[in-house]
Amino acid sequence: MPEAAPKLQRAMERAVTTTLENMAFMEARALHKEHDCLAPSPVYCANLLVLDPFQGELVMLMPEELLRRIAGNIYALPEEELSDRMLADLMSELLNTIAGIFLSELLPSDQTFGMGLPTISRDECQELEPPVERWHFQIDGRHFCFSARGSAWRKFEDES
Repeated sequence: MPEAAPKLQRAMERAVTTTLENMAFMEARALHKEHDCLAPSPVYCANLLVLDPFQGELVMLMPEELLRRIAGNIYALPEEELSDRMLADLMSELLNTIAGIFLSELLPSDQTFGMGLPTISRDECQELEPPVERWHFQIDGRHFCFSARGSAWRKFEDES
């Protein structure tokens, strides 16, 4: 797997680690090696369109087991008491928050941006082909992934 562009890599790592530390009190670590994001089953996926100032798409893939662990930390509930609706809502919230921080890191401080609403699915996930960028993370040895699609992301590849 080719390394992500430095600016994109730093921005995504900061967005993911900040979000999970602040929301779930969990440490996410970036992995710099390929991982099959769809191997564990079942898997939740969240898609989010970036609408302005450029168009692109962000996708987060997370095994249900890890999502339940994160939700248990956030809601302070046993994992077996978490409903599918709670898990889907959390996926939306995580992706919204991570995407907002990611875009804030990439764009000038006075630049506004627009995003669509996340769409969530379970067990109907497909990785973006071909993604412009892909990032792999883990929490307590459990992996999850992000992908970005759209040619507009390439403008950040030359920036460091």
